[in-house]
Amino acid sequence: MGQLKSLTAEHDAAFSTLSRIARPALESDPEAALAALSWAAVVCFYSGSSPRRSELRSLLAGVRGGTDDVAAAWTAAVSAPFSGRAGAVAGLPSLVDAVRDQPDRLVMVAIVAWLLDEPVLATRTFDDAFALWRTTGPLPNGLGCAAALAYLERGRWSQAHVVCDDVTAVGQATGLVHAVACADAVRAMVSAAQGHTTRARELAERALTATDPEASRSVAAYARRALGVAAAVEGDHETAYQQYRSLFEADGTPTHYHACYAAVAELAAAAARTGHGREAELIVERSEKDLGSEVSPRLAALFQRARALLAAPEHAEAHFKAALADAALAPWPFERAQTLLEYAEWMRRRRRIAEARPLLTAALEVFRRLGARPWIERAQGELRASGMDVVEAVPDAIARLSPQQQQIVQLAARGLTNREIGDRLFLSPRTVGSHLYRTFPKLGVTTRAQLRDLLG
Repeated sequence: MGQLKSLTAEHDAAFSTLSRIARPALESDPEAALAALSWAAVVCFYSGSSPRRSELRSLLAGVRGGTDDVAAAWTAAVSAPFSGRAGAVAGLPSLVDAVRDQPDRLVMVAIVAWLLDEPVLATRTFDDAFALWRTTGPLPNGLGCAAALAYLERGRWSQAHVVCDDVTAVGQATGLVHAVACADAVRAMVSAAQGHTTRARELAERALTATDPEASRSVAAYARRALGVAAAVEGDHETAYQQYRSLFEADGTPTHYHACYAAVAELAAAAARTGHGREAELIVERSEKDLGSEVSPRLAALFQRARALLAAPEHAEAHFKAALADAALAPWPFERAQTLLEYAEWMRRRRRIAEARPLLTAALEVFRRLGARPWIERAQGELRASGMDVVEAVPDAIARLSPQQQQIVQLAARGLTNREIGDRLFLSPRTVGSHLYRTFPKLGVTTRAQLRDLLG
């Protein structure tokens, strides 16, 4: 009963049930206690409740013995993803090895990796879990949104859409309203980034209506970020700022302990255009102080990007350079490309056109691959302003394919056969071939080798 409630919007009832199960078992049956606490952690993440997090961490500290390292790592990471990060990251490979043939446990480890900002390991582990899914049973219902978010951050947007579709189908069939709302919010984020603003608003508002934003702060954070992006790409930066600002309390504390920090650069970009710079600076400072030495390289880069956007022009460059200094940040292609574009814009305004061009070219390549049309147009405009001819590229046609067609094309470009693609996507080889037959003309290619060249 506690497990089922943890996947619904009944967060208070779920947490009470699970903590009541775990408390008497902390010493007498640590495995049972960890099992209950691992599901209580799901409730904590969905709700973002500080009191629940504190209680959960206290209960976890009280577990005596127990050999379920995955459940312990999961509960610790889900309830406090920025506490003891270095040690948790170091332990991830051994956790993956220990549960390599168990898809439900692999998903737990993959989510831990995602929470710790280790997207390469996260998406690879999700891939492995999905591959096993066909033969050993379904993945845990309601947890697929974490996979969608990991694929989104990794730049595998079509796969994020597909996962959201799967979560929605399961959630609607089983009455898991919260899971459906989470899928809608993630799908809204991808849609907004691709310039489908009307669709993004519909999905985000549906997610906010289906849940109580105060009780489901993770869903609210993702939906508000989508609404912020939609407003920003339409040039309504004041509305964008207010959406991002709603992710933080009056004192700058994030409304959700994990989902909000990644929005600081978007907040800063909107603030710089609307006169809210000082307020945004205080939020960035508060975020950096809260995380301290536990901050991941990814968030550190986002904080530096935010500082660059908010700084006086003569002080911005050092922050841009710091945001781009770590080559290990490549696994977040969209965020890195946004930083490249903003740095290049800053350069061009200072007539450093020759230096700006390679940054713009690199950013445009990523935006085209992702189908991020608003950023494609922005980067193309900057390149034209720098004196370069820009030709509309065929890869933009990829964004006009369905999510499933995009995924088939990407797998074909990686060299997979129709049968291998079908095995991964639960399609017949004939259906895969039919999709490729229809999509090749749209992309201006006739062979898979050309497809590989097209997608780089």
